[in-house]
Amino acid sequence: MNPSTPSSRSGRTPAVVHLNAIGRCLTGIRRDLPHLIQLGERMADCLVRGGAIRVPHVSPYWVSEYSCRAGGLMGLGGHGAASRKDVAFFALPDARRWDPRQDRAMQKLLAGRSRLFVIGRREDLAALGSLDRFEGFTGGADPGQGRYRLDTFDPLVSFRPFEELVRAWVTTGEMITSCIRRGKMPIIWMSVWLEGSMVRNAHFHEHNNLREPWRHPLFHKDFYVPPLEPGYAGNTFLAFAEGVRRRLLEQADLLAKAGGMLAEAKRAKKRTYAVIVGHSYPAILDIPPNAPYPIEWGPWLSDLRSALPRDFKPGDTAIHLGYAPTKPGNVAYWLKRGVRLIHSSPYGRPAGLEDHENLVWFDLPWRPSDATVDVPGYSVRILPGSSTAQTMAYFAILSEMAEEMGWH
Repeated sequence: MNPSTPSSRSGRTPAVVHLNAIGRCLTGIRRDLPHLIQLGERMADCLVRGGAIRVPHVSPYWVSEYSCRAGGLMGLGGHGAASRKDVAFFALPDARRWDPRQDRAMQKLLAGRSRLFVIGRREDLAALGSLDRFEGFTGGADPGQGRYRLDTFDPLVSFRPFEELVRAWVTTGEMITSCIRRGKMPIIWMSVWLEGSMVRNAHFHEHNNLREPWRHPLFHKDFYVPPLEPGYAGNTFLAFAEGVRRRLLEQADLLAKAGGMLAEAKRAKKRTYAVIVGHSYPAILDIPPNAPYPIEWGPWLSDLRSALPRDFKPGDTAIHLGYAPTKPGNVAYWLKRGVRLIHSSPYGRPAGLEDHENLVWFDLPWRPSDATVDVPGYSVRILPGSSTAQTMAYFAILSEMAEEMGWH
């Protein structure tokens, strides 16, 4: 396929097939919403009684995904010895390549006192035998559920990352709203990309000259927010995810062009490169060291001029899903060098950015400042949606690349 022309495979492109499967994932999560509401309420019950929420480093990506997030909790961590009121909320590595019996972080949790809430399935911890120490599981996709295969990556296009992200944030939203119904408003990060956020966030820092480290409390002191019904946060977040999915379906031809560009670069032995500016990638992909993953990953840099390698050559192809507004001149800088670019920003396509045969701009409509769910009476939204949106877009494009390459 000529990467400069959209696909004519009406309705059944690999991206469309993938996004339709994501729609079925969302249907399954909606079906499980009562269970996720219950998990959130059980977590909230611990926290309003004085417990802390801890984010253990079991999965390689979850600490980053959950910490210091716009729309996420400020008062994470807990200090000192854990108690039975503490909540440990964590994801798991792929159980096909991971043994919880040999994992130090897992063994420490099992020996501790925190209540253990798992982002994943009971089956993912079957190697432990007894699961009596665990308070609950969010459920989700089997690690083998997906499409395409390349060497050890089976599936290459997996549904598990999407399911983990959505189920975890839905559960968090239901935990937050359960706390609100009990008269406690958790302190939520305001995006540092918004004016005034630095001052606002610093206001909640418990600063004194008697001890360090200085901490963020979990809850506001004497701040009332009107209660929200069970399911409000979960349904709103799921509606956001469905909206992103539908917008991507409307752009199936652009996603096909993007995948074709990556495949053509791969066949020509050019570099294929990705930067997804957020908190999950590439760690959520669980790529073993030196494994032959088809795309090279770079560090999080939203400034497009700096985000790609300086030694990029003509024909090298990059996907960059940014976090900040795009400067047309930074796009032009790479195009003039013969680099092919697949790019998006939540701020939308900037005025003055012209079409180019080596550019795919598509709309990825998560909100600037990231958080997705309004809380009437509160200063910021809750629940970041960038990782959910980026996961849908990335795997849709990867599906197109895999189909072009014949990685079945």
